[in-house]
Amino acid sequence: MVADTCARCSNGNPNVNYTLCVASPSTSESPGSGGADLHGLALISAMPLRSGLASIASEARVLRDRSAPGSAARSCLEACMAVFRDAAFDLGNAVAAMEAWRYGDAKTAMSAAVDAPVTCEDEFKEQGMTAPAGIKAKSKPLFQQGVISLAIISLL
Repeated sequence: MVADTCARCSNGNPNVNYTLCVASPSTSESPGSGGADLHGLALISAMPLRSGLASIASEARVLRDRSAPGSAARSCLEACMAVFRDAAFDLGNAVAAMEAWRYGDAKTAMSAAVDAPVTCEDEFKEQGMTAPAGIKAKSKPLFQQGVISLAIISLL
């Protein structure tokens, strides 16, 4: 089921890396993923996003606390923290919608959550800066997992 679902996702969405999808701990190693139906895989694929969002928000908080008050970097990091807080809320809404079999709502909420890493990095770009390495390092895997989850939801 996982390989078939990942093939369908990567064929339908060029942003989904088939190899990463199949190898993703959320889809291949979670308890019950082997016997999960598409609905179950959608829920399982969303699980790592919660910890990923918490981790990147924590990174932003640490960096913000090290930044000079009133600096552009601090302002960007505060904006990122708000974006990740909102994304965690959106993720909760996406999971609740999936559990209630409201896939259109789940897709909308997951789309908002998936955009968080890009939105955070855009905050820095708008100020002529590059996002800190710690944020960038966590953004890409978080975005990729989000794309996988969104693609699976889109199949429902």
